[in-house]
Amino acid sequence: MAKMLKIVLPLWLVLGMLPLRAQQWQSVDDASLSERERVHLSDYEVSIRTRDGLCQQVKVAGALVSNIEKRGEDGDRGINGTDTAGHARSLMGVAMFTHDFSQKGGRYVMVRVKRQGPAFRDVAIRPTARHIKPKRVDAQTIEFKLERPEKVSVEFDGDRDHNLFVFADMPLERPDSEDLIYFGPGEHEAGFINMHSGQTVFIDEGAVVYGQIDARGADHIRIMGRGILCGSGAVHDFQRRRSMIYCRGCRDVRVEGVLFRGSPSWTLCFSDCDSVLLDNIKEICWMRNSDGIDLCNTSNVVIRNSFLRNYDDNISLKNYEVQSGRSTSNILMTDCTLWADCAHNIVVGPENWPTLPMQNVSFENIDVLEARETAYPWRGAIGVMGSDEGTFRNVLFRNVRIDNVRGGQPFAVEFCRYRSMGRQVGNVRLENISIEGDTLGMPRSTVKGLDGEHRIEGFQLRNLRINGKKVKPREMERYVETNEFVSPLSDSLF
Repeated sequence: MAKMLKIVLPLWLVLGMLPLRAQQWQSVDDASLSERERVHLSDYEVSIRTRDGLCQQVKVAGALVSNIEKRGEDGDRGINGTDTAGHARSLMGVAMFTHDFSQKGGRYVMVRVKRQGPAFRDVAIRPTARHIKPKRVDAQTIEFKLERPEKVSVEFDGDRDHNLFVFADMPLERPDSEDLIYFGPGEHEAGFINMHSGQTVFIDEGAVVYGQIDARGADHIRIMGRGILCGSGAVHDFQRRRSMIYCRGCRDVRVEGVLFRGSPSWTLCFSDCDSVLLDNIKEICWMRNSDGIDLCNTSNVVIRNSFLRNYDDNISLKNYEVQSGRSTSNILMTDCTLWADCAHNIVVGPENWPTLPMQNVSFENIDVLEARETAYPWRGAIGVMGSDEGTFRNVLFRNVRIDNVRGGQPFAVEFCRYRSMGRQVGNVRLENISIEGDTLGMPRSTVKGLDGEHRIEGFQLRNLRINGKKVKPREMERYVETNEFVSPLSDSLF
């Protein structure tokens, strides 16, 4: 009789065969600690290996995040309305590093991620459009290759509350500026930084700055770096809280490369400003009303190559009454990844002034990683809210990928009431919108006028795809709810 072969299974495979209830994964997070203490905790170890074999350990920081399902039954008066200390939040990880991907012979790195605790079952790296495939190393560890600067979410066993963001950047040199506020590696208590014209704030790689930045009537200002501006030590109550960056009446503003964490209010707010560039910024914020970017009466703005995770709207466009008469217009957001734990990822309106039209706004090449809200009038991962006597025209959404979100309505273009109903919505175009994931039970998108005097004019929806398949006109009703107050309609749904 032939000798029986001895089969030795790898440990991670043996663990994977065990009943799932045998070992329940638990975060190292301790909700009894302050937010300031919790952001020093992490469930992950991260290292990188370059093409020439050099290895480097990457520091992993923590960041608190929130979840719409944690709201109490009394809505905004529940947990997210009263827990301004963040104790009800969960802790995710963030790993930031730089590498010169352009150098000869060093154009990629291997990233190794170990999650503490028992074995995992599966792992996803999103956006899925990046096509980054992880390799399982052992029961707790994966490895994947990055050939260029990337911003991705690593999600073990579908866990989006304790996931890991990996932000890989090119190095950024300290600027040669005569008027420079510099923060080197380490922790810094900055408090409020008041900027004046021509000034630069540089937060270097490895720096964590606890502070907030304010600029009034300043021109040619820069806020740059590869470090973290953190609001964990700031006042979070609704009466006294302030934005991480607040610019009013400024011109030629550039914010580049910094991670904004734990904002107590609107994270980046620009009011009555002109010529703003936001490049390669990152945000992870849990607070109600921690909008990622608020553009109020601000024009000529470019937002690019950024990754925003906020509980509230990631970008919100507004108009108020201002002496300058400036309207929010000529806005471009491109090549960005957005994750809203509750509200919109992109919203044009509400909060508008009747005499100031909002116009010439474009959002292109956008990945949406999460959307949960379905309640009127806030519904829509991307949306136009025709409210508050506002006029909205020439709004474009192109090449938007909605990536396995959990239950949120994909888009909404409609007249609705925030404080009052809007006046006009015209020339809104959605082109190349793709939705990936389980669409069973997904709320239909809405495109709805109000009445004969409040029509959505010039609407177009072209090339809507569900899991890679183009939706035909006769199938559109299954995915989009509309009414007779949208024109033209018959020739716009292709």
